[in-house]
Amino acid sequence: MTASLCPQAIDIILSPYHVGLRDHRVGNGPYRILSLGLKQELHRLGVAFHLIEIPPVDEFEGEIGRSFELLRRVSTAVSQSVANRRFPLILSGNCMASVAVACGLRVDDDLAYIYFDAHDDLDSPDVNENGYLDAMGLSMLRGESWKTLMNSVPGFKPAEFNRRFLYCGLRDQTSVQRQRVVDAGMQAIWGSTEKKVDFARELKAQLAQRAYGKVLVHLDLDVLDDSYGKVNDYPSPGGLMESDLIACMELVPQKTTPRSLTVCSFDPDAGDGDKIAGIAVRAIIALVRSLLDSGALSKI
Repeated sequence: MTASLCPQAIDIILSPYHVGLRDHRVGNGPYRILSLGLKQELHRLGVAFHLIEIPPVDEFEGEIGRSFELLRRVSTAVSQSVANRRFPLILSGNCMASVAVACGLRVDDDLAYIYFDAHDDLDSPDVNENGYLDAMGLSMLRGESWKTLMNSVPGFKPAEFNRRFLYCGLRDQTSVQRQRVVDAGMQAIWGSTEKKVDFARELKAQLAQRAYGKVLVHLDLDVLDDSYGKVNDYPSPGGLMESDLIACMELVPQKTTPRSLTVCSFDPDAGDGDKIAGIAVRAIIALVRSLLDSGALSKI
């Protein structure tokens, strides 16, 4: 990215919602991350930032109605952020926020995806077992499900994940979910309880195999190993340690051009909220520092 086009600041887009309800469970995560020093760390790096909060969606009908209105609003906020030459950092309760981010970034038809997540979020309604709408986010983005409502999200068009979609830390899946990832042609660095995975080394190798170019970066904090405690209601062993996550965040801007970062799915009341929020802040700052070093983000 040339200096004339690189972002001049960060937009911190707050979407503190879960199932469309404000400050509910993982909806509390964005504020806890902010309270653990994120703004102060950005100041120390000399990075300008602006806070943008998605307003309440209470007037919309039910979880589905509220959730899709959030997608519409986040997509619009992201597209405005990019138009203002700012880097969108989305702090969200719902992990489905990255669907909206992708729509807001759809000016980039060659957008690729790097997902740090224990779960694939690729369920369709036909295979979903837990009734969790967020688990269907990527099937929505690929145009497989919820087609009418997805067409109401600004910037939406079905995404192709084949070859340029990479999961890191994926592990908590049924056999059906795992096969859907394989069938979609998505790449994965699998988490494991049987061996210690060098996630940063594997990520570097994957990024060397193909040009990912402009990427949407998604960080679901349950990618962390469950030895840190409950990040949300779906912890699992075999995930990333903090050192793995920091190394990966530093690496991504060295090998790709991140267009956004979504940090999501963190319930500060599920376990040791301050510990997890601190890890989230350090991971965000690692990526921002690497963006600065690579010239993909400008200081004040």
